[in-house]
Amino acid sequence: MTSQQLEYIIALADERSFSKASQKLLISQPALSQFVKNLETELNVQLFDRSTTPIKLTYAGELYVSAARKIQTILTELDNELKDLTILHIGKLTIGTIPFRASCMLPKSIVSFKKKYPGVDIHIVENEEANLESLLTDSRLDLCILSGFIHNKLLQTEALAQEQLYLAVPNSSPFNNGKGAYQLSANDIIYDSSTLFQTPPIDLSDCVKENFVLIQNDDTIAGELSQFPEFRRQNTMYTDRIETAFSWTLAGIACSFIPDTLIRYGNYQKHPVYYKLNTSFAKRDILVAYKKNRYLPKAASEYILLLKQLIGCGTWLSPNE
Repeated sequence: MTSQQLEYIIALADERSFSKASQKLLISQPALSQFVKNLETELNVQLFDRSTTPIKLTYAGELYVSAARKIQTILTELDNELKDLTILHIGKLTIGTIPFRASCMLPKSIVSFKKKYPGVDIHIVENEEANLESLLTDSRLDLCILSGFIHNKLLQTEALAQEQLYLAVPNSSPFNNGKGAYQLSANDIIYDSSTLFQTPPIDLSDCVKENFVLIQNDDTIAGELSQFPEFRRQNTMYTDRIETAFSWTLAGIACSFIPDTLIRYGNYQKHPVYYKLNTSFAKRDILVAYKKNRYLPKAASEYILLLKQLIGCGTWLSPNE
């Protein structure tokens, strides 16, 4: 397969439309159609079923595209290795993370990296964590910033920092009655007030009867809650984004579990009532993850090193810097 064949066939497989693929490739639709016909004649198989809308791959096409993606990955890794010889005068770095971390937690490190390596192009992919793991496993990302514990054995992880989860309760909820001694404000958390350290935590058993909005595919919290017979799964809602969970709690819909990173750096003017938690999932690691047994581009390794340096100096997230 030539590099052109790889690019054309993968684009057509992704777009499932000759017109969309030709626009993406900046070639005419007849030229792309003729290219595919010539390739199918050369291979003596049909790669695309054109009788459906959108078009779809035949079984032979699936085999061809699968091989094409593997070859493209090998070529990309070779290209990255060769670019390393230029000492990062040029290069590309693709980082995956959830939208909140992309907007509030990565900007400082990206600015510092670009100052040091202005010729390296940085692409941020924002998605939910389960999808990011899949993209990383498929070698479509160089690295990811994730949280919690990663069970995927194909990925290597390194702990960067730790974040604290707080129970967030709507201001109007009766749950707050009589619990003033356990309550925290956003300012207590943001400015590390003495109240933050003196206030005792509540037990998870105290709140299991409440309605919750949880993060989809975060089995740790759901598993902990499910251990209590009082927990009402039918009254639990799910979302892919922590910002949505925060907004729904603020609107009085349900309780949620919010990390201190969002409270500190989310730039929200209004907040629900917060409580410390006496539970194992209250603290979790922020991780950098990359694929095992795959060449890690020098741009990625240099970014990880810079990130660790900023965290070690305490300047990764400082709002006053």
